Amino acid sequence: MKTCRQLNVLRQSLMAAAATIAFTVAAQPADPGWPQVFKKDGKQLTIYQPQVDYWRGYTNLHFRCAIAIKGVLKQEKYGVAEVNAVTLVDHGARIVVSLPEKRDLRFANVTEAELASLRQAAEHIRPSNQVTTVSLDRVIACLNPDAHPVQRAVELNLNPPTIFNSSTPAILVIFMGEPRFKPVESDRTDLLFALNTNWDVLFDTASRQYYLLNGEGWLTAPDVLKGPWTPATALPPSLYALPADENWAEARKRLPGEPAKLAPKVFVTTEPAELIITTGSPTYLPIQGTRLQRVINTPSTLFLNTGDGKLYLLVAGRWFRGGSLSGPWTAASTDLPPDFAQIQDDDRSTFVKASVPGTREAKDAVLLASIPAKTTVNITNVTLNVTYGGQPQFAPISDTTVQCAVNSPNQVFLVDGSYYCCSQGIWYCATGPSGPWSFSTSVPPAIYTIPLSNPNYNVTYVVVQSSTPTTVTYSETAGYSGEYVATTGVLMFGAGMAVGAAAADNSENYYYYYPPYSCYYSYGCGAIYHYGYGGYYGASYAAYGPYGGAGHAAGYNPYTGTYTRSSYAYGPYGSATRSAAYNPYTGMYAAGGQVNTAYGAAGRVAAYNPTTGNAAVGGYRSTDYGSAGAVKTIQGTGAAAWSTQNSQGAVAKTRSGDVYASNDGTVYRKDSNGNWSQNSGSGWQSVSKPQPPVTAAGDSLAASRQSQASSYQQQRSAYATSAWSQNLQSMESQAQARQWGNRQSQRTSQYQASRTSWGGGVSRGGRR
Repeated sequence: MKTCRQLNVLRQSLMAAAATIAFTVAAQPADPGWPQVFKKDGKQLTIYQPQVDYWRGYTNLHFRCAIAIKGVLKQEKYGVAEVNAVTLVDHGARIVVSLPEKRDLRFANVTEAELASLRQAAEHIRPSNQVTTVSLDRVIACLNPDAHPVQRAVELNLNPPTIFNSSTPAILVIFMGEPRFKPVESDRTDLLFALNTNWDVLFDTASRQYYLLNGEGWLTAPDVLKGPWTPATALPPSLYALPADENWAEARKRLPGEPAKLAPKVFVTTEPAELIITTGSPTYLPIQGTRLQRVINTPSTLFLNTGDGKLYLLVAGRWFRGGSLSGPWTAASTDLPPDFAQIQDDDRSTFVKASVPGTREAKDAVLLASIPAKTTVNITNVTLNVTYGGQPQFAPISDTTVQCAVNSPNQVFLVDGSYYCCSQGIWYCATGPSGPWSFSTSVPPAIYTIPLSNPNYNVTYVVVQSSTPTTVTYSETAGYSGEYVATTGVLMFGAGMAVGAAAADNSENYYYYYPPYSCYYSYGCGAIYHYGYGGYYGASYAAYGPYGGAGHAAGYNPYTGTYTRSSYAYGPYGSATRSAAYNPYTGMYAAGGQVNTAYGAAGRVAAYNPTTGNAAVGGYRSTDYGSAGAVKTIQGTGAAAWSTQNSQGAVAKTRSGDVYASNDGTVYRKDSNGNWSQNSGSGWQSVSKPQPPVTAAGDSLAASRQSQASSYQQQRSAYATSAWSQNLQSMESQAQARQWGNRQSQRTSQYQASRTSWGGGVSRGGRR
């Protein structure tokens, strides 16, 4: 038995060597499928899909798996491997990397000498100190949400924002509070640009006209709020004098632009809002088995419930109910019609069940958000640049002893005379507001009293997990990226309407820390949760602006003079490079990407068509330790292979791999008809429940019937006392969990673009 100190050292070694483990694991595909077959020196080890018993603190994993060994005894021998392991979660690749602390192999009906030979062969083929990768989706499917810690539930604001609607092309321009403009930094133009919106909005001081870049063309209006906005047939000379730098690259590309033949309807607001666009009048598609009808001629997630005649709109994990598209809209998250939970798994609207209280999908979303992402840093390698607009200014946070910086794009706090900054999921500390900064090995408890109503609340989801003389490990959950668990049991995006409105009504220093980050601003982006991506993402259509919606879009840093934009991704994890196109309303998706680091290269490609049901996912990884490639189809078949310095393995995944390990060490198998059999060392034997005898016809066969009935009762009695009858419920539960996990893993592979959580340039949660 390892001591606590030894276990801590092992955990620290695993975390500190995260990058090393990552590219070591890269020598084999990340959970390419099951069973996995390893061959060496004429012997073969087959490992079937792991069954997770528990995952303590999301760091200590206990699992069982059925195994089979050939080439040692006369016949292939089945057994059970029971493993305790320390884990590292790769959120980007959606895998769990496990490093065994202990591995126990058990085989029934063998001699001590045979047992020793089997264990020796297994260790030779697949040493116990090798890491194992398992799909995070498969692990989550085995977990009991009630027995594992989840992110704390908070009282989120569920009230609807202003909801506009249009049956013709329209756009929504959100100013975060009253419009604020600043001169373009150039001696060649007198243009002003809007600070607090994600759109390119410019004001020509000579003509007193406003110009809005929409797609490839420009719109113009005499009043930025009231309009009316019309296509700009000619642009003023001042626009052609925009500086030739990255701040204005997109705008300069569209000079003079392509004048729109018909201007879209422009909704301009200074408060949080959402927009429903339909192509003409709403068109409905009934959802089988429910009273729901999906509105299919809109990019919004909108339903008609024929049971009460109301419309239901889903945004940022919140449901709103309205009598018509024009409203009035009211909160519906706490009393949603039960039909939403009854949407079938193969329906294209099934993704909304992640936002329906009580569903398995909603519980999985909460579990996924609760699994910490860890960052380990070397204490000698600090690279943090905190900037301010002028002299540092701090203001008290209500009901706390904490002060926060009000004129910095960074999240900086003053507590008891010391300064703390949370950036990219890492805590820094300093004796002055501008540094020099060092990695913080502790965070004042007062920081964690910051209320939900404050825009800096998201930092309370980042903690110092552990430290050594040379490293510090930080842990964050999805709350750092603004994905909060509501008291309804649903993962929602942002704190809601009240906090968003408060953010828009701020001081003159507001623009210094614009944009209002996604951690608390819920609306203005059409945010929808997708389990496959592991978080919330903004709508990828033009109505919300070119830079991803009001919640996470564009900003200006007065210290550097940089006017920045971001992508539409709102989830907690990013990738080094990305090229993707996805329509969450039809499920059509195609993507590809690649990342190259000092440790090797990795890439994935995926394609899915829900109309035909066809899908395939493939990828490769290459490092100094070896190379790997794999391909898998949605039908559950595929192949993968890898070659390393130590061993060779392959997966030829078929539907015959449904083999399980029970708690008592027996190996069971379930066939395609749902029948079970067991293997205790002498081949497979049926353990199906005895069936009643067929009743014979005629009184002359009464004695025969009595004999059959007596035999059946004896078989039934023996069955009731058998080990299998005691294991049946557990095995059926394991089978259901495996089926669910496999399905979710396939969905994830369909949704994900290129992603990796190791290597450079990776976006982490919160402020990116």
